Amino acid sequence: MKNVFWIGGSPCAGKSSISDLLAGRFGLEIYRVDQAFENHVRRFNSELQPALVRWCGASWNERWMQPVESLVREVIACYREHFALILEDVLALPKDKPLLVEGTAILPKEVFDVQANCERAVWVIPTAEFQTAHYVKREWARQIVAQCDDAQTAFENWMERDIQFAGWVRAEAEALGCKVIIIDGQRRIEEIALEIAAYFGLKPLSK
Repeated sequence: MKNVFWIGGSPCAGKSSISDLLAGRFGLEIYRVDQAFENHVRRFNSELQPALVRWCGASWNERWMQPVESLVREVIACYREHFALILEDVLALPKDKPLLVEGTAILPKEVFDVQANCERAVWVIPTAEFQTAHYVKREWARQIVAQCDDAQTAFENWMERDIQFAGWVRAEAEALGCKVIIIDGQRRIEEIALEIAAYFGLKPLSK
């Protein structure tokens, strides 16, 4: 696992953009959790991944019209189950290049347990204002909640779930002594990427 770096955090924090910048400048391969999820769905098992099976089998209305507290518990359970499949993939990948694993399902305790520390992991957490402002611009999110009985309530539940999940991730990361970066729109994404690179001790590619 010495060649593996991790970027986790709640949705809408810029994980993918940061990862692209790091990969281009420092020669890292990227493992994108969101892309892997599409392949993992076919492997879900009701005994091993009960939360994920329930989530994938639910309608948009069943998902987003739940109480927020239930949504938060559910998303944490889903990410914990998904991490086991992510780890299987990561361990099976070639070790000849450094690998950057990025995605919301990268939870602090799970990374800490497999690496015994968080020295090669960072969690980026958006403020509630930053998250909501950017989610509003995502047309696909509006198309999803439009399928619910009450689109506005569904969207509010979604946003509040992610806000509370962000707080949970931040608290768990800080309790373990892991690095957290707050995203509030005041700094350029390039600056944040360089801060992470310095924390990881990455060296730029030779020209």
